[in-house]
Amino acid sequence: MAMNPMQRKANNSFLLGILITLLITGAIIAFLIYQVSSLNKEMEEAAADKVYGYVVTTPVQSGTEITSAQVMGIEMNIPTDSSTIYKSNTKDADGNTVADSTGANFPIGLKAKVDLNPGTVVTTDLTYEDEPLGNDVRSQEYNVLTITSQLKTGDYIDVRLRTPDGRDLIVVSHKEVTIPDLAGIDSTNCIWLELTEEETLMMSSAIVESYMMNGAKLYTSVYVEAGMQEAATTTYVPSAQVEALIERDPNIVEEAKNALNSLIDSTKDWVRPGIDSAVGHEDAADNVIDKTEDEITSLQEEREAYIDSLGG
Repeated sequence: MAMNPMQRKANNSFLLGILITLLITGAIIAFLIYQVSSLNKEMEEAAADKVYGYVVTTPVQSGTEITSAQVMGIEMNIPTDSSTIYKSNTKDADGNTVADSTGANFPIGLKAKVDLNPGTVVTTDLTYEDEPLGNDVRSQEYNVLTITSQLKTGDYIDVRLRTPDGRDLIVVSHKEVTIPDLAGIDSTNCIWLELTEEETLMMSSAIVESYMMNGAKLYTSVYVEAGMQEAATTTYVPSAQVEALIERDPNIVEEAKNALNSLIDSTKDWVRPGIDSAVGHEDAADNVIDKTEDEITSLQEEREAYIDSLGG
């Protein structure tokens, strides 16, 4: 039976509507597939960029050790190279990889090159490892140095000797300072330094010779950015007697003796004449006696104050 024009037109419109609907539906499906694919790709990239690292939770001073109590492991997304970040990966009770939130696995012995503020990511660029502690290192207390007015525990210093003829010599360099605490109050004239046997003898020589020279000054000089700045080269040359003692001392390693001999060979001719001349005056011995007695008295008073602080 022949279809009249009105029916044919209706059928064509119906088919066209179905076709258009299919095209729109296909386009929507294709768009959704594209969106899901893009989202999966972004999630994969985010997962690939996910890193478990450490951030600082309290301020850390340049040159001081970063302890596990000062860091926290967190999850972070870093799209660039993360090879410089100290990883904080650990496992939870179910065996899943998580961040070391307590800092228990943080590397021991890392020191800050610069001041670190809370939230700073700990990286190899911002830290360094200190040299192993030598067998001859001892904590030495000194109360004869002219101390920088704002010196505090954790600062790094050079001990310098200024002679009456204007020379300024480095006795020991790049030493971390600890200031004794007396009942919650920092000592005003004592500091502790960790020194090798050779450095202890150098300090002793410089102290005695500073006593013997009228107008000499033995003082501290603070590093601006201790973690970034390398140790200065020492320029002070001890007396011949101390030099001989260092050479015979079995507690001083050969490497240190060789370094000292090299220093003496290169600087002795311009360092020692001025010092020898300044310490040769007739009052030198009396000055040493008087100032040593003052030093001992001051240390005794400091010790008594410390004992009293323990008694409450």
